[in-house]
Amino acid sequence: MKSKNILIALIAVVVIAVFGYIIMRPKLAQKNYNQGVVLLDSLKYKDAFEKFDKAVKMNPNIADYYYYRALSLAGMDKNQEAIEDYSKAIAIDSSRFDFFLYRGVASRKTNQPNLALADLNKAIALNDSSSKAYYERGLLNAAMMNFDESIKDYNRSIELDGTNLEAFYSRGESFANLSDFKGAIADYDKMIEGSNAIADAYKKRGIFKLKIQDYDGAVKDLLIATEKDQTDKEVLYNLGDAYSNIKDYSNSIKYIDKALAIDPKYDIAYGVKGGALLRKGDFRAAMQSFDKAIALKPDYLRAIYGRGICKAFLKDYKGSIADFTKVIALDKNYTQAYYNRAVSKAILENHKEALPDYDVAISADPKNPEAYYNRGISRINVQDTKGGCEDFNKALELGYKPAEQMINIYCPKTNN
Repeated sequence: MKSKNILIALIAVVVIAVFGYIIMRPKLAQKNYNQGVVLLDSLKYKDAFEKFDKAVKMNPNIADYYYYRALSLAGMDKNQEAIEDYSKAIAIDSSRFDFFLYRGVASRKTNQPNLALADLNKAIALNDSSSKAYYERGLLNAAMMNFDESIKDYNRSIELDGTNLEAFYSRGESFANLSDFKGAIADYDKMIEGSNAIADAYKKRGIFKLKIQDYDGAVKDLLIATEKDQTDKEVLYNLGDAYSNIKDYSNSIKYIDKALAIDPKYDIAYGVKGGALLRKGDFRAAMQSFDKAIALKPDYLRAIYGRGICKAFLKDYKGSIADFTKVIALDKNYTQAYYNRAVSKAILENHKEALPDYDVAISADPKNPEAYYNRGISRINVQDTKGGCEDFNKALELGYKPAEQMINIYCPKTNN
């Protein structure tokens, strides 16, 4: 009898404990949830996940528990798993715009653009005053190459929150993709107004200034970018290019060499270095740099063309003709190659072959007096005196004084 009473007492204790746990479970779940929020705010995603996971298991009917567990999963780059939790939260409460917003973000990051767009549209429909929602849809549109639409979204995001510097940065990238470099620069100006402007903002603005031929401005920005990050080969390369365009060839070569020290297979850097050496008059060194560029990238037009120029200066006219011919084979609209091939042909006294090349060059640039002058010489050499004189007169009309002497020699009647 005594043992039976003990058993009943033990059962009663267990029952009370179980009922106590059931009663306390929502409070324990809330406690784990609260602890998880603190950990999530501290970016301790794994620890936060464990707390939210406990909360979900203790009380699986609370949407926020799934939502915050999803946020911690996203923080660990487990976006597909996060999507599953966002969906569970939405199944419990479909009125929360932030559930759709962050599921859309996770879908974008897992390369599911259509699902992402549907969620972001829904988030904006539920809350059209969310700067974050418009910003995220802007990122998605940009990733889908819908740059006009992305700019509209960034505009709205900025209207709602003018302190969102990321929106200025991303809008600048979309402007750049539409070749609106002035628009891009204006957005990077906004970013750089902040005291903690990142190196990438100076880098991008410097590159865009380079594209609109503000070479001094490009140099200033890219120098700041190098001070902030001395390991970015793209910054060093573009800085070298900017210096080359303001005819500071020593600094150009200096910074391009730094880029090449980081990446010895940086083909475009060899091309720009070759261009700087060419303008500096060091034709053999320039040709070596162009050779390296072409070895890495056989269809590198700028390098093949530059090498052709070097060969012409070094009086290897057959070699220059071969390079200009390669350029034309790769791009029939590269009209400078026609002109320089014509000059090399004429120097080798292949005037008949030079004439069609001059024709192409003049058709592309009818205000180039030297082209008329040189075609005039080739016409004289193939006994087309009338055509030669017409060209000399046209060259003189365009302000090319040496043509006057040729007119006096070959075109006495035209000169009277």
